[in-house]
Amino acid sequence: MANPLQMLELKPQGIQFIQETPINASPEKVWAALKKPSDWFYFDANRKSKHTLDLTPGGHWTSVNQDGSENFFGTVVYFEPGKLLRICGQMGLTHLPVTAVAIFELQPGKDGKSTLLRVGMRMFGFLDEGIQTRYEGAWQMLAGQLKALAEK
Repeated sequence: MANPLQMLELKPQGIQFIQETPINASPEKVWAALKKPSDWFYFDANRKSKHTLDLTPGGHWTSVNQDGSENFFGTVVYFEPGKLLRICGQMGLTHLPVTAVAIFELQPGKDGKSTLLRVGMRMFGFLDEGIQTRYEGAWQMLAGQLKALAEK
């Protein structure tokens, strides 16, 4: 069972960070990869989940895990094809009362063949002490996997 019910040390707080990942691929290729989270959003390559990302305002980002459990990451609140995606929701923290916004910004390189991927996270709610460190590390790893997919 994921996150069994227990008392946690929580306090209302907010976090935010921005991470930048240079990618040797055009914004079009990075956008195409971003739209396929099943291929880059995983923490164990042997236990990948099937993700659905409905790129319409109000569309959902969900996943189905190998054990049959399902997760709701958030709602698409804004996007510009090939440039920007914003998703609002709990972003995996289904056991905490939080609201988060994940922002994916693609900045084209001067040569048109490279992209700077900027991933931002803004989160507020009843958070535990180590959440920022865990999420920064997770998004660094996930951005690296997205980079590898786009550069194929």
